[in-house]
Amino acid sequence: MSTVRVHPTTLLRRWAAGLGLSIALAGASQAAYPEHPVTLVSAFPPGGSTDVIGRMLAPKLGELFQQTFIVENRAGASGNIASEYVVRSAPTGEVILIGNNTMTVNAALGVKQNFDLQKDLTPIAAIAETPVALAVNTKLPVNTVQELIAYGKAHPGTLSFSSCGTGTAQHFAGVEFAHRAGIDMVHVPYKGCAPALSDGLGGQVPVMFNAISNLSPQLKSGKIRLLAVATKNRVPFHPEVPALAELPGFQDYDFAVWLGFFVSAKTPQPIVDKLRKEFLALARSKETQDALSARLFVPLAMDGPQLQQQIATELVKWKKLADEYRITVD
Repeated sequence: MSTVRVHPTTLLRRWAAGLGLSIALAGASQAAYPEHPVTLVSAFPPGGSTDVIGRMLAPKLGELFQQTFIVENRAGASGNIASEYVVRSAPTGEVILIGNNTMTVNAALGVKQNFDLQKDLTPIAAIAETPVALAVNTKLPVNTVQELIAYGKAHPGTLSFSSCGTGTAQHFAGVEFAHRAGIDMVHVPYKGCAPALSDGLGGQVPVMFNAISNLSPQLKSGKIRLLAVATKNRVPFHPEVPALAELPGFQDYDFAVWLGFFVSAKTPQPIVDKLRKEFLALARSKETQDALSARLFVPLAMDGPQLQQQIATELVKWKKLADEYRITVD
């Protein structure tokens, strides 16, 4: 049998030509992104903040990318089901997670996850946040934070506060508030923000730590009184409501729920870059900011690296608070 020998230079040229074709095809594919409809995966049920943000942005994203964007709810396991779904999806950038900082709480508290938050997901951007706020049932005879603290000291052991669940940002905000105020409050966790608010309106739990986007619409009922936002700054749609950080002893007190977008960490960098560019441009537009404010969200324009740093900072923050107050999630 004869053997055909190919000169090494010829082999090198063929290899280079093949590599060039592969790069060209990959570049063309990425330049054409997205080739198929894009799914925005909401980590929580319909009607929640991630769902609201997704459905608000989907039509505009469709215009920007000339492709259909749809919202799919994959709720459960405190957002972990949706996160894992995106991690395991094809890394084409056509499956995008809409998550919030429940992701960092889960990781900090050691909740079982079949993925690594910092290694398996790439942040695109965070475009909004919903501050945690402090409210009371109007049957409680207090009108300010100072009066609430004074009432708590005068009636030790009688106050309770509701949160959206054990280990949530609202839970952490409540225990940290009680600690700094020097008062005793019993934590009453609920399976979600809606039932927590319902019992607050009914007066079963007089003090509420909940998302301001949930509390604000209820002010007209006359059943609750908004005392403060649990953040460093006041919110633009309620400028009359003080920020807790304005009070002595609360200067660095800051509890808000950001809403951000993620793709599988295996997604090619050109696609990640394109997504980041368009999402940030959309976040910075007046149209988007007005729409967010109308829905009682505070607009953000946090890019991917900034969101990655925010996640790293929160992992330390939640772990410290959980250890200090012995907070665990079963």
